[in-house]
Amino acid sequence: MDGLDAAAKLVILANWVMDMKVTLPDIKCTGIRKVSSSDIQKASKNNCAVKLIASCNKDLEVSPREVSLDDPLCVNGTLNAIAFTSEHSGTQTITGRGAGGMETASSILRDLLDIRKEISRT
Repeated sequence: MDGLDAAAKLVILANWVMDMKVTLPDIKCTGIRKVSSSDIQKASKNNCAVKLIASCNKDLEVSPREVSLDDPLCVNGTLNAIAFTSEHSGTQTITGRGAGGMETASSILRDLLDIRKEISRT
């Protein structure tokens, strides 16, 4: 409701991919708690949906935004999507399941393998 999960993911991506040194307090975070039915109706009239978007442009921010129904970021259910832009390949979007028992177990296993690999280096 308050965007903390998206903010935590943004911190991880900013630190890992963008080589930043940020923590949760560095994220300007506005969740979906105050999104009203009129906000959703307005978005629908614009052929959009209201989605919680975490962005790493000039500022690190999580906030609800209107996203076109045709945009690859406009996913439903437990799907998550990430879009990134690179100088040579333009904008790429990746989608995948972001919640559920198997997904969580897979992430934990991957983290444990990464920790084991890192420990064996020292």
